[in-house]
Amino acid sequence: MAKKTVKKAVKKTAKKVVKKVLDSTTIDEKIMENIDENRGLYNKILCYIKCYGGYVLAVGAGCLFGVNTIAATSFLLGAVAWAYWQVCKCKACKVNSTSGTCCNG
Repeated sequence: MAKKTVKKAVKKTAKKVVKKVLDSTTIDEKIMENIDENRGLYNKILCYIKCYGGYVLAVGAGCLFGVNTIAATSFLLGAVAWAYWQVCKCKACKVNSTSGTCCNG
């Protein structure tokens, strides 16, 4: 019984301390300020992730096939989905589009 009351008291104290620390800091404001200062860099990073993320998943799938087939197949399906969403963001990839390419409009 004594251990349970001690654990409850520790949890309660920890919650109070965390709440006090979070209330006294402006972490979210500092993060947003940093993002605003370096907006171009963050946009470039997001662009590279968007463009090359599927390749990373595909390479990861290739590396995992010898270790874990289920995980490798999951990575491979993720790479396929990534490629589809990056190229074909329209309704079922319009096959009969006038321009001959997918999702221009």
